[in-house]
Amino acid sequence: MAWTGKIIGGVLGSFIGPWGTAIGIGIGHQFDKGNSRVQEAGMVMQVAFFGCLAKMAKADGTITKEEIKAVEQIITRLGYTPRMREAAIEIFRKAKDDPHTAADYLNQLASVIQYNRQIAMTFLAALHAVAQADGSIHPGEREILLQAERAFRLQPGTIDTLLGGRTNNPDDAYKVLECTPDMSDAEIKSVYRKKCIEFHPDKLASKGLPKEFMEYANEQLAKINEAYDTLKKTRS
Repeated sequence: MAWTGKIIGGVLGSFIGPWGTAIGIGIGHQFDKGNSRVQEAGMVMQVAFFGCLAKMAKADGTITKEEIKAVEQIITRLGYTPRMREAAIEIFRKAKDDPHTAADYLNQLASVIQYNRQIAMTFLAALHAVAQADGSIHPGEREILLQAERAFRLQPGTIDTLLGGRTNNPDDAYKVLECTPDMSDAEIKSVYRKKCIEFHPDKLASKGLPKEFMEYANEQLAKINEAYDTLKKTRS
């Protein structure tokens, strides 16, 4: 696969200096140093991710201080070094006003992660954090989340479950686990165990998720555990 498509190539070309510095000091240090193809994939993933965040923040026409704070918190949680942080912010600044759409960045990101559902959910959690930073989900922000659902090839309704933010309600718990009430306890337990394996850090790392994003993956795993606990109590 040619990782550097037209979109990413254009973005990188506009500020190759900061990214060159970041890559040089280890923006993709979680990747195999001897594999330039994997390093390139990691670079593209980071660019596409912060491009998505920029488009989300600008979705309602104005980037608020709450949204900026949310992006800053994401960068902090990712554990970036000062130079990596500078590069990420530069990507955000360039992407918010470039001619590409949120769908362009989402499609590029989806392609990089090869439509892996578990990795997609970790990115959705971050996008959701920016969308709700100012206390409400603007229609434009919701549309980007729905575009992400389609770009990542997720099950329809995934975004509605995410926006619900609850797993102590049986209906929502079934959606989180992607189960139905007519399934047996054994079948639900099997699905639950499979999801736990899919969201295991080692499993996600083997699929290419940078370790900096593992905290978001752990949040998804916690949601899965909570949903299963809810169903166990309800069905008993």
